[in-house]
Amino acid sequence: MIDHMASLKDARRYLMDLPVQLDEYLDDAYRGGLSKLIAKFDDFFNLVASVNLRASEDRVITPVEATAISDYGFVLLLKLVDLMERLDLPHKRREIEQISLVLARWTVSYKGTIHHLEPVVNAIAQLANMLSDKNSLLALSELIADIVSYCSQELKQDPDKQEAMRPWRLLHINRGIVATRTHDLDVMKHAFDELLVYLPQEAPGFFAEGMREMDSMDYPPHVRKVMEFYFENKPVQSLH
Repeated sequence: MIDHMASLKDARRYLMDLPVQLDEYLDDAYRGGLSKLIAKFDDFFNLVASVNLRASEDRVITPVEATAISDYGFVLLLKLVDLMERLDLPHKRREIEQISLVLARWTVSYKGTIHHLEPVVNAIAQLANMLSDKNSLLALSELIADIVSYCSQELKQDPDKQEAMRPWRLLHINRGIVATRTHDLDVMKHAFDELLVYLPQEAPGFFAEGMREMDSMDYPPHVRKVMEFYFENKPVQSLH
């Protein structure tokens, strides 16, 4: 388990209880809007449960179907995140964004495509800051690698290259940081190689910062050796 919302059941339980948690912050209009949104989430979870049941009975769930369901879940989640922003409840926004990892994990399990990356990236950054043990960091690294693989082709083409805070860039930067913290050489190499493929212009800066971290954080020699290799060689790769 790599987070406190490790399953769809956890996410559903959290969301069904949310109106009670937020009641003191809501006027009648917000209360009604939240009630409708939670009802739609309930329908979404029922839909996901039916898909999971079909899959358990060896009835094929297509990636296209999984993608459509995933998109619907992410749209609902983004509406809820927007509501937390309007209510000025950043702590609740952070909690809700963790649900995006549950949705992403479900999407990947059926080989669907991830189109909505911003809440996922925010959740990864939050979770990474909470983790310290190697097994949890390895589990998070594996999830991030899966998310990268199943992101849409539009995201992978990185159309907003000039925007430093774009989710696609932050996904890879956070992946590289988490991979480094695992001290696992294979995990580091996989993350760094894909950083070079997908963000070739960003990679040199990442490796330069990584070398500074090697000095300030006293990383083990085998980790430093890998970072030095990528910093010194900077092999040029590109998806395009």
